[in-house]
Amino acid sequence: MIAIAFLTSVAGGILSVVASLYLTELYHVSNFEGGRGMLIFFALAPLGLLVGFIIGLVVALRSGGTGFGGFAKTQGIALAIALGLAATVSGILYLAADHPPKLDGKRLALEFELKVPPALKLPAQPRVQTLHASLYANDRDNRYALLDYDKIVSHDGYVFVPGKASLLSQTFNRDLLVSIESEGGVSQFIKLKLAAKPRKEDEAWSDWIMATEGADLSPVPEPERIAVRYRVQPEE
Repeated sequence: MIAIAFLTSVAGGILSVVASLYLTELYHVSNFEGGRGMLIFFALAPLGLLVGFIIGLVVALRSGGTGFGGFAKTQGIALAIALGLAATVSGILYLAADHPPKLDGKRLALEFELKVPPALKLPAQPRVQTLHASLYANDRDNRYALLDYDKIVSHDGYVFVPGKASLLSQTFNRDLLVSIESEGGVSQFIKLKLAAKPRKEDEAWSDWIMATEGADLSPVPEPERIAVRYRVQPEE
């Protein structure tokens, strides 16, 4: 009886870890300071061990089989129940997740170009410490964008900064937050006009869209408004 409960517990722990590795990535669980790994190995894996032990114990108590044949049959039933439960829970969580949008079967990235006005002074050589951006869709989809600092150009006093960010969720509510950390700091939200599921026409460059409010939700003076244009591209 205890052997069946123990083996089913081990199987439950393994199933929990395998499923959690994928599901925590699908739900964008942060890896900051090992948070994702700690959640899997210190919460979800022990839960799988406990549920597996309970399944094995209940099945063993209700089984009337004897000998090796009875043991093998009871163990098989317990493992089948544990596998079925893991598949059902994983399937429900998979269907409930906000999946990354795709176009022609490929995941997408947002390619964009920032236009910083002359009123905002950037350092001579901007770097991640002084200029950065993040694409915000929801609390689980808020990640830094990659700015290509080596391809920054200036024209008529404006500074143009190319960048890219992965699209991780299907939502029409996307904002680009641009931050300049020099001269007291400037952070501006730019509301993007992009469909939850981008279409082929979204592969063309958009019009320039200007920021209207800062990170503190206060209005941005027109001469200081950062602008962006963007398009979707297959993620490499």
